[in-house]
Amino acid sequence: MTELPAKQPAAKAGEPTLQFVEDDLKLALTFVQISCAAYSTGKLQHGGDARSKAEAAHARAVAQLIESSTVYRQDPSVQSMLKEVQSALSSLPSSARPALWMRRAAG
Repeated sequence: MTELPAKQPAAKAGEPTLQFVEDDLKLALTFVQISCAAYSTGKLQHGGDARSKAEAAHARAVAQLIESSTVYRQDPSVQSMLKEVQSALSSLPSSARPALWMRRAAG
């Protein structure tokens, strides 16, 4: 298993930080899609694992935005991606609702 550095190096012009944020948000969306597919086929453990990874990538992106300058927090593309990830995460079942997805998968 590869360990991630505890903190990303500070960006000189802000561009790498913005790229890290966008990459984490894209990764979160990928894990949301994996989670949704797993839940829809009744694979609850895989769905929950992918959801956790999506939430972790989303949290990293938000933390990087908080640490970055205000200019990058207001970037329209980042704001759009954040809303998309938050909406996608909210559409996934929580651990309290897996039975609903099981019924959908059973069809």
